Amino acid sequence: MNINLNQPKTIIFHPGIGKTATSAIQNIGFKLSTDNNLQACFSPFGLFGGASNYFASNHPGFSLENYQQNWKSLLSFAKNRDSSTVVSSEFLIRDNPQHIANMLNEAKSEGIEVKVIVAVRNYTDYLISAFLQAVKVNWGIPDNEDMFKFCERELAQIRMPLLVDNWAKHIGDENVFLMDYDKDKQDFVSLFFTVIGLNIDASNSLQSKVNESIRLEIAPMLRHFDRVSSNKQQREELIKYLNSLDYKEQHAKNVKQRIETKVVRNAFTHDKERLTARYTWI
Repeated sequence: MNINLNQPKTIIFHPGIGKTATSAIQNIGFKLSTDNNLQACFSPFGLFGGASNYFASNHPGFSLENYQQNWKSLLSFAKNRDSSTVVSSEFLIRDNPQHIANMLNEAKSEGIEVKVIVAVRNYTDYLISAFLQAVKVNWGIPDNEDMFKFCERELAQIRMPLLVDNWAKHIGDENVFLMDYDKDKQDFVSLFFTVIGLNIDASNSLQSKVNESIRLEIAPMLRHFDRVSSNKQQREELIKYLNSLDYKEQHAKNVKQRIETKVVRNAFTHDKERLTARYTWI
C-alpha cells in the first residue's frame, strides 16, 4: 500500500515496539536536517540517549521539567511546519496510558494532526531478542528468573492490541498504521522513511547492526559471569570471544520451539487478526 504520512502540522509518533530496527531508524532519522519546512524530520526536542526519550514518562531519565519544556517546544515547532515531525522512542509503546492521552489530546488541541506508526513483530522472535538484549546489558532479569519465565512475564506486557489501543482511542483507528517487521525485515528501515516521504537508501543499516545482539547460546554463560564478576572490560572481551565461536544449530531451534509452543502458543496469531480488523497495514 502506497502511503505518505508527510503532512502539514503533523506529529508522527513512532513508539516501537523495540527490537524492530528502532535503533537503525533513529540513527538515521535524528541526523536529518530540520531546516527544510517541506521535508519530514525527527523532533529536535526531547532527544536523550539517541531517541525522543524525554517524552516517555516511563524512561529512567524522565523528569517533568524536561518533559514540559521540550513538549512545549515541539508543539510550537510542529504546528509551524508544512511537513511531519517524528517522535521516536520505544519506551512510548509501554508508557502510562494517561500520559499518552495527555500528549495526544494536547497536540490535537493545538491544531496538530497526530499519526502513529507501530512496528509489529511475531512474539516468539521478539521475546528471544528482548531476553538477549536484557542479558547483554545485564538489566531487567531477576537472578532467579530463567529465559522461559522471562518470556512468560514479558509476553503479558506486549500484547499489541492493548498497547496500540492506548493510542488509537484518542486519535482514531484511521490514524494508526502498522508495519510488519517479519514480512519487510530486509527493507524495513527504508520502508519506514518512504512512509514519511523520504527516499533514503538504508540497505546497509540492518547489516551494520546499530544495536548488535548476542548469540542465544552464550546467554547462560554470560549470566553466570555476571553473578561472579563485575569487570566490564573482561565482560566485553568475553562477549566478543563467545560470539565468535561455532555452536550446534539444534539448541537454538529447540529453545525457539519451546517458547513458541509453551509460552506464545496462538497469542500472536490471535492478536494479529485483531490488529488487522482495526488498523491499516503499510
